Amino acid sequence: MLKKYSRTTCAAIIALYAFASMALGAIKKVPYAKSDILKVSELQDVKIKGPIGEKMENFFQNRIFSAYAKKEIFGEAESAFTNPQDDITGVVGLWQGEFWGKLAISAARVCRYSQNSELKSFIERSTNRIIKCQDTDGYIGSYKNKKFLKVTDLQAAKAVMKWECNWCWNLWCRKYTLWGLLESYKLGENPDVLNAAKHATDQYIDMLESEKIRICDTGTFVGMPSMSILKPMLILYRYTGDKKYLDFSRQIVSSWDRDDNAAPNLIRNAFTGKPVHEWYPVPEKWAKAYEMMSCLEGLCEYYRVAGDERVLEAVKRIHEKIWAHERNPLGSVGYNDMFSNGASYINGITEPCDAIHWMRLNHELFRITADPKYMDIFEETFFNAFLAGVYRDGKWGARGVRSHARPLTANIQAGFVKNHCCVDNMPRGFMDMAQSVAFSSGDKIYITLYAPATVKLGDASIEISDGYLQYGKVDVNVLAKTPKTVMLRIPSWSKTAFVDGKKVNSGWCEIKTLGPRRMEIKFDHSARVVSSNLPPVKIDKKSYEYRRWFSGDKALMEEVSMLEKPAARIMVGPLILAKSKHIGNSESEMFNFETINNKGAKCVLKPAESNSVMCAWEAEISTPEGSFKTKVCDLSSACDEISENDEKLYSIFF
Repeated sequence: MLKKYSRTTCAAIIALYAFASMALGAIKKVPYAKSDILKVSELQDVKIKGPIGEKMENFFQNRIFSAYAKKEIFGEAESAFTNPQDDITGVVGLWQGEFWGKLAISAARVCRYSQNSELKSFIERSTNRIIKCQDTDGYIGSYKNKKFLKVTDLQAAKAVMKWECNWCWNLWCRKYTLWGLLESYKLGENPDVLNAAKHATDQYIDMLESEKIRICDTGTFVGMPSMSILKPMLILYRYTGDKKYLDFSRQIVSSWDRDDNAAPNLIRNAFTGKPVHEWYPVPEKWAKAYEMMSCLEGLCEYYRVAGDERVLEAVKRIHEKIWAHERNPLGSVGYNDMFSNGASYINGITEPCDAIHWMRLNHELFRITADPKYMDIFEETFFNAFLAGVYRDGKWGARGVRSHARPLTANIQAGFVKNHCCVDNMPRGFMDMAQSVAFSSGDKIYITLYAPATVKLGDASIEISDGYLQYGKVDVNVLAKTPKTVMLRIPSWSKTAFVDGKKVNSGWCEIKTLGPRRMEIKFDHSARVVSSNLPPVKIDKKSYEYRRWFSGDKALMEEVSMLEKPAARIMVGPLILAKSKHIGNSESEMFNFETINNKGAKCVLKPAESNSVMCAWEAEISTPEGSFKTKVCDLSSACDEISENDEKLYSIFF
């Protein structure tokens, strides 16, 4: 016999059941208007192995899993909310408030990758501590004055900072806090976390409306840091279905398609013939690379949500402009975090944040289009500029990866000593790489990166061997219960390749399989001497290039180590090669050389054993004038540590 309950009791049981279902069920999302061509693999279904996997795990252990990371690194980041200091001067603002969000995004993604329950519990506790800092009106932030939205007194700001400065990072920091909350919610599906994110965002939008200030007029660098909230804003919309967040996102997008052409006007300028650095005068004052690429990533998400084809076309066109005019000799883009015609500089320096967000943009465009050129670019950036910035001890990283001499080590930032914008972002770079190894589309499997790894996609299991970077060959093993078409990316640097002995061209190689299938791929692993056609220059010590190269590195400034004449680089596969003290190159060999640039040089490589670098070779370099031998290694191993006593470690120039 059924037990009888009162109407009130029944209602309570139904409400409790509904709450339990919401807490335990999958996150509900508003569907995309435009679906990606490719489906990304889930992080828990990927495992990166080999030396890259070891470097990654070492970094995670020190920066995320360890007791030190949880107490000291996260603790310092959380203090930005318990003791707000970012606007302590009252006239300019700092960015301590960005670090917790970055750490939370990174840790949540690493948690999904590792399936570590202890880390999951810690992220929940850390998130709860942040939520407890929420004001009754919803504000969560690192600025005591929540309405400090832009610098209004430039003279007072200059007096404080000793240089012309319009820094206000309030809304930028809040972008990362929102995103951190959303990643935490995705991990644990705690409705309290989503409610906190909603409450904070409602206050954010309502505050701008009540203050009668447009988001494009807030912050610094022509509003791009503030407007980079576009992606997490759209994620919140998809989680809640609240049209308020979509409407606000439309406002952001419309700010980049204006008749008055106010900077940066990303969408309108995308359709001009001008490269980014020519859109407005003095690009180093507005064309901030990291923040602009964050906005472009948001536009990719907006295309998915709103289905706006013009927006996607704008992003693709800006991408082309960046690669054509900002590609630097380190495999990344920009010159030290600015789009200032980086491809025109002989010396190269790239911020890891730029490498990470350039990778992210290429990952997004690849998922949307399935065009292999985006993965060609992704792998060049990951294996070079990104990995070079992650220090081998797993504890820290670079603020700037230089083309030679020594990296610019991340230092004190915004008053914090255990957090740094680039270092806190690095786990995201590793996780983006993990999700870029393989994709699926219907019964097709796309193998796109050839790091040693295992990946599970539906009923298919994929195993990729080592050997790609050092020897230019790899085995791919696919186990599937149903027939599959395997799409192998043959990178553009390998004009031809051999799959199971059959010659194929660059692009996609299609293999149909009815069951288990092992494929042997041999790429064209010939060394490539890349000469530069840039003209010699006289470095002006007052120039932007000079100042950004040193960025406070007084010891290097005394040495004046910048090149004034172009030199050649050598690449093999996706790798940029370097001479380095790690493999025994002398300082004279690294820096006092007669360049082979534009001399018809050829290079033959012989693999060598080394315990100090990921890949090493004996190189014989010849020109019509003669030949010589030297040792070379991958860039990422040549410079991935703090330079003790300001020692010059490496050079990518020959």
